[in-house]
Amino acid sequence: MSQVPFIPENAPFSAVQRQWLNGYLAGLLSSAAASAFEEGHAPPSRRPKLLILFGSQTGNAEGLARDFSGKLGPSGFETRVLGMEDFESVDFAKEEKLLIISSTWGDGDPPDNAVEFWNSLSSDEYPRLEHLCYAVLGLGDTNYLNFCAMGKLFDARLESLGAARLVPRGDCDVDFEASAEAWLKAVTEALGTSASALANSPEVSSEVVYSKKNPFPAILKVNRKLNGEGAEKDTRHFEISLEGSGLSYEVGDVLGVIPENCLELVNELLDILGYTGKEMVPLPDGGEGKVREALLRHYAITSPGKKLLQAVASRSGSLTLAATLEDSSALGSYLWGREIIDLLLEYPAARFTPVEFIALLGKLNPRLYSIASSPRAHEGEVHLTVARVGFESNGRTRKGVCSTYLSDRVGKSDKVKVFLQTAKHFKLPEDTARPVIMVGPGTGIAPFRAFLEDRKFTKARGANWLLFGNPYSATDFLYEDELMAMVADGTLSRLDVAWSRDQEKKIYVQDKMLSAASELWGWLDKEKAHFYVCGDAKRMAKDVDDALHSVIAEQGKMSPDDAAIYVSQMKKDKRYQRDVY
Repeated sequence: MSQVPFIPENAPFSAVQRQWLNGYLAGLLSSAAASAFEEGHAPPSRRPKLLILFGSQTGNAEGLARDFSGKLGPSGFETRVLGMEDFESVDFAKEEKLLIISSTWGDGDPPDNAVEFWNSLSSDEYPRLEHLCYAVLGLGDTNYLNFCAMGKLFDARLESLGAARLVPRGDCDVDFEASAEAWLKAVTEALGTSASALANSPEVSSEVVYSKKNPFPAILKVNRKLNGEGAEKDTRHFEISLEGSGLSYEVGDVLGVIPENCLELVNELLDILGYTGKEMVPLPDGGEGKVREALLRHYAITSPGKKLLQAVASRSGSLTLAATLEDSSALGSYLWGREIIDLLLEYPAARFTPVEFIALLGKLNPRLYSIASSPRAHEGEVHLTVARVGFESNGRTRKGVCSTYLSDRVGKSDKVKVFLQTAKHFKLPEDTARPVIMVGPGTGIAPFRAFLEDRKFTKARGANWLLFGNPYSATDFLYEDELMAMVADGTLSRLDVAWSRDQEKKIYVQDKMLSAASELWGWLDKEKAHFYVCGDAKRMAKDVDDALHSVIAEQGKMSPDDAAIYVSQMKKDKRYQRDVY
């Protein structure tokens, strides 16, 4: 780079004089700079860069990534936060420090926005990363066999590519906040920065703020069955008051409900274990309480976790159970339809003191539900659409913990502990003129009821297409009156319904997509519609995704690979969003 002259050409000096003066002044400044350097006054260096990548399905990993970025900024880092869907914008050859925060989805799979990044990172052709320092935080649920699988995979793959691990991988359960903070503190210290930046700022207001740690005690105003007389299913519509909470939400967001266990089941467990119920035991968040209270409100008492299974196998001396624990396929088959109470009845020789037993249980975690209302249409309220879970297995009646808590056990004078969670991954398009296509069978209709209410309230110009399915039209047409009214007033531009049991051949929402392939392609390609899916992740969401690829390949006259690229671009453009569970 050429040096800008100190003496301009219009100054009253000859060309030679100007040249000499410019050189003289440059020399003086160069000497001054060298002197300053020798005295330890080096020019300020640039802030070290830190890339934070998140793989997020429900928004928790994204929320942590952005929160961590804000906390690391005061430590002197120039942080950049990206969703893994944007990995192609990163030149990893130039990155030096990387944090990965990823949830796990389904049976150990990456979340939607991380699929392509993982496929790229795990390929045999991926370049070495010896220059990179990294740390991985995994989010998961210990009730699943493949706990934090993606965190483990990302961590192992980066190590195999030669990257240097800053700190051991962090594995967080559903109640992740404390573990995540401890991991971030370790990362901060490993980076050589002050951990003081992580301290929470002091409260500046005495106003109560309700959150997951401090849930709002809400009134359950409405508990209404949505299915018709004689229905095999029991789907409930709940309306919960947020009056006085100061809480607000947007359509697409999620409500967390902190349930209580069934008292009958608690009493059965106490009887089998030989406890009076008054024995004192530790509580998950500190302190002590009576074991009856602990089992009722604080600990998960249905699905057995690995710690309890291993303890029962050891205490009972059962070689069969021990062998089953070593075979993931056999363990999955064994656990289907079994609960903790079955385990204790099957292996009565496994005896535990109250403190020992409690130590083998997981925390009773909140349940998250897609919100089924628009705050514009129902001010001060939040609505839910919940399937009441109840079935028979091993000669016992099973009850869904939270669904039966809301439907059966919350009385008029009781309060339901709730909190709101933002779902940044599942939002209506900012451009209200964009059409939206919503695929939501069963309780998957919940967020789309909210979407339609919101689009109607805001007079959005974009068309709305809903594909809904359930077993029988006569008994399972959830929100039929509301939906037909929206068809009549033009809010719902198109409604396709799939009744799987009304005829000999089963018809599902993906079949309706295929039969309307031409129209669907027109909405997607010409109108740039946004495509949403909500519901069962294992079967429905996969079948809908397959149908989407088929429609695009057939109607767009593309190869399967090109159709996959088209779908991938839809995801990057936030035009394909899923809320699946």
